[in-house]
Amino acid sequence: MKPIILASVIMMFSLGVSAAEGGFKAGETPPPQNKQDAGYKGSEDTGQTAISQIRDFRQGGYVTLEGYIVEKLKGDSYKFRDNTGNVTIIADAKAFKGKTYSADDKVRVSGKVYGHGEQTTLKVARIDEP
Repeated sequence: MKPIILASVIMMFSLGVSAAEGGFKAGETPPPQNKQDAGYKGSEDTGQTAISQIRDFRQGGYVTLEGYIVEKLKGDSYKFRDNTGNVTIIADAKAFKGKTYSADDKVRVSGKVYGHGEQTTLKVARIDEP
């Protein structure tokens, strides 16, 4: 009886060692979408999204832009600029996470697109440094 118990205990420990060598580990949560390389796909032919490209995005599409907050318009609305144009962004205090940015600070904004053409706005979920 003792050799069977001893063999069972050794087998239980050896299975744990062989499973710890690599592969997929269930139970861990992936990073949120807005933390996954800001929309970069890792290919040379893909680039960063620009304001000129979001004018025809689908409603509620999630994008990340890099540029500058150049002016406060009213309430939670701001004018955001990159090298392709300007767009109105709506960013509440929670999106700023307690940080203050000036017009010459480059920022990365992530959020959902609403409207088309010149009426396009971006409802910002987060603002980070690039």
